[in-house]
Amino acid sequence: MQVLVDQIEKAARETDFSGVISIYQAESPLYEQSFGFRDIQNRLPNLPGTRFGIASGTKFFTALGIGRLINEGLLQLETQVGELSPDYVGFINPRATIRHLLTHTSGIYDYYDEETEQDFDRFFVSIPWYRLETPTDYWPLFQGQTPKFQMGERYSYSNGGYIFLGMLIEKITGQIFRDFMQEQIFQIAHMPQTGFYALNNLPANTALGYLEDRETTNIYNLPIRGGGDGGLFTTAEDLRSFWQHLFANRILSPELTAIFLQTHYQFDDKTGYGCGVYKRLDGSLFAIVGGDAGVGFDSRYLVNQQIIISILSNITNGEEELRKVVMDFFCPKA
Repeated sequence: MQVLVDQIEKAARETDFSGVISIYQAESPLYEQSFGFRDIQNRLPNLPGTRFGIASGTKFFTALGIGRLINEGLLQLETQVGELSPDYVGFINPRATIRHLLTHTSGIYDYYDEETEQDFDRFFVSIPWYRLETPTDYWPLFQGQTPKFQMGERYSYSNGGYIFLGMLIEKITGQIFRDFMQEQIFQIAHMPQTGFYALNNLPANTALGYLEDRETTNIYNLPIRGGGDGGLFTTAEDLRSFWQHLFANRILSPELTAIFLQTHYQFDDKTGYGCGVYKRLDGSLFAIVGGDAGVGFDSRYLVNQQIIISILSNITNGEEELRKVVMDFFCPKA
């Protein structure tokens, strides 16, 4: 491990890494360290327990929220969106299913299409960010739009699809998305430091997100509060608890957990996608990742070794170099 520690700390120095890296094997810490500042101007350091935004790492949690509804018999993977409301037409084929949405194969209109929009730091929508507090607030962005492609035709990473899944959670439960997720996911997974916090009212020990200039915060670059596709805040410790509870079948039933972790789409001869989660085809590794203005995030579970690796950064794409170092050590042939 000392070789890895030296490599991590060298990469952290060379890239001026700001964030936390945590590596545990079961209950035993292998390495955990914080770097940089959660508030650069006031020189407030990041700590191992600092909360960070995780951007699209949120999607797997949204998927599990849908899974809770499936376990309760309120939905099925093959439920068609047209069965849920006659309003769900135009922007998506009403015959598209929940499974299509979870696996980015629905063809739904995407308000933030990453196949065409690559610049996190300069992306905006027609609704002011301060008005986007919950998934249903995005509804005007979908009205009058057309599908990107026909359901099942191909894979296309879809932020719009996961915002829509958040809308469905609100419609079916009658709850605000963040309240449902708190009760049905974060409490069950023992994640007390995790939540959809407003950017203008962050709790103590939460890292401000910085653009690549490391001077400008992301408060005007993102929705004021996260939704189904991103914007969750969490800690390395909460992520460790999450992976443990997931694989102990405490969030979903054993049968549905297995289905969510199956390969639903194959990228190449080694990697694929389940329901909201990236994976190795052989089931040896699962990962959730996120990158956005002021966010760089990667959390992985190596199944055979019971190793949990989480890298959380409050700089745009700030996790990339450390991820390379860690994965080259644990999975040198990956």
